[in-house]
Amino acid sequence: MEHEHHPLPHESHEHHKGLYLWARIDHFLHEGFSNTESKLYKVINDVIMFLIIISIISVMLESVESIYLQYQSFFRISEMIVVVIFTIEYAANIYVADKKTKYIFGPWGIIDFLAIAPSYLNFVDLRAIKILRVARVLRFLRLMRMARLLKLAKKTSETMEEREMINKFDTLKMDLQIYFIALFSALVVFSTLEYYIERNVPDSLFTSIPKAMWWAIVTMTTVGYGDMYPVTPLGRIVAGCSMLVGVALFGLLMNIIGKSMMSALFGATETSGDIVAQAKEAEEQLAKEQHHNL
Repeated sequence: MEHEHHPLPHESHEHHKGLYLWARIDHFLHEGFSNTESKLYKVINDVIMFLIIISIISVMLESVESIYLQYQSFFRISEMIVVVIFTIEYAANIYVADKKTKYIFGPWGIIDFLAIAPSYLNFVDLRAIKILRVARVLRFLRLMRMARLLKLAKKTSETMEEREMINKFDTLKMDLQIYFIALFSALVVFSTLEYYIERNVPDSLFTSIPKAMWWAIVTMTTVGYGDMYPVTPLGRIVAGCSMLVGVALFGLLMNIIGKSMMSALFGATETSGDIVAQAKEAEEQLAKEQHHNL
């Protein structure tokens, strides 16, 4: 007859200790990456936003040959640190996601993956796919998600009474922050794409991403000085897209400022949905009165 194995006291203690430690880790991950109302979530988002900006500045400065040759070791070490942190964040987002496949194959999950994948490929020095380094600028698009989530967290943490007392200036400031994040995201992405497309053209003026940013600013504002312009077909396609995006973004800016001015001059503005709802309600009330008179 076989004897049942009973865990020793120290084995049971280690088992419970391991479960407690994992429970703490699980709580930390959900508070930091899922609970938009927690302070830890906001702190982690602020740190990630800071690292994204630092990483993008690093990518831009790497394109300046004189700076890259002088600080090559610094760029490589800082890139490794940032990629490790982004990888941990990516894994944490997968862990806390309710529908993991929806996040992984969704737009934000793909952007998060592309933000780290080119760096790993670059570490193994696959020269044939080094052009994928341009995908690192997609990290800037992640700021859009961070800003959207922070705005959502701000709304969900307020009661109905507090929402009615929100300062209009704070709302305008939040909208402008999101707008400028979108603007600079487009600016960085288009200038980086144009740099990688046009840099090998003879006598090209696109010698670095910072120089290409001047072209992107001029193009997106549709000023068109003509001091820098793409000559390759692919470069012109990117230029056309940047013009269209620039027009759309400045139209959005006028909408934000226009609503704020109308609100400041004439009081709270009503959305088209509110107006339609009020008109429908008035129509129903009129129908009831006519029916009552009959």
